[in-house]
Amino acid sequence: MLGIDSSGAAVGRGNLRNNIAYTGTLTSNMTGTSSAYNSWDLGVTLSDSQFRSVSTSGWDAPRQADGSLPTLPHLRLAANSTLIDKGTDVGLPYTGRAPDLGAFERPGDTPAGQRYEAETAPAVCQGTIDANWAGFSGSGFCNGNNAAGAYAQFTANASAAGTATLGIRFANGAGGARAATLVVNGSTAATVSFESTGAWTTWATQTVTVPLNAGGNTIRLDPTTTAGLPNIDYLDLGTIAG
Repeated sequence: MLGIDSSGAAVGRGNLRNNIAYTGTLTSNMTGTSSAYNSWDLGVTLSDSQFRSVSTSGWDAPRQADGSLPTLPHLRLAANSTLIDKGTDVGLPYTGRAPDLGAFERPGDTPAGQRYEAETAPAVCQGTIDANWAGFSGSGFCNGNNAAGAYAQFTANASAAGTATLGIRFANGAGGARAATLVVNGSTAATVSFESTGAWTTWATQTVTVPLNAGGNTIRLDPTTTAGLPNIDYLDLGTIAG
């Protein structure tokens, strides 16, 4: 942390503990700073695989329903990260034999559920992102083309391999059900029937349990008839069960 001494010279100030510096300039203006138990002090090897996600997309996700910041996988430690338990006690809560390096502590850093909005990259909508029917989450929803194969796709991050319950929020104001194949990482996982919700402003959630890999997973809703998909609002990823 850069400060100014009594002569006006720039000097390092403060105490640095349990921090991670990854890519770019690791440290600068450190003279006078107390630095220990940081990634650069310990000489630990850093790589993308140490983290659940290093993507820069999705950081502008909407706040949660209670107004709190979204819980995201970005820069949270992977289950096998060597940064776990490498820190030192600074008076903050931690689990394990020592604090983890970085801003997030494991275990307990895996959110009870993660939400992926259909209008937010890297989600794909083979149709248009619309906002003309009330009741949706975020800034819009996927209004897929009325065609077989006009899919909606999400990329979801799992902290570990296992099974998870997906909650797919949709609205189907048409008279009949709309069917889709649920394709996870290129393999058919289930067939989903999106029943009529009675109106395009009435939203419902269809749940299904699927196997996921550790890390990124592609989850595709592939309609099987020319009616296409219902309007798709978001996908909720539940807790991973090993």
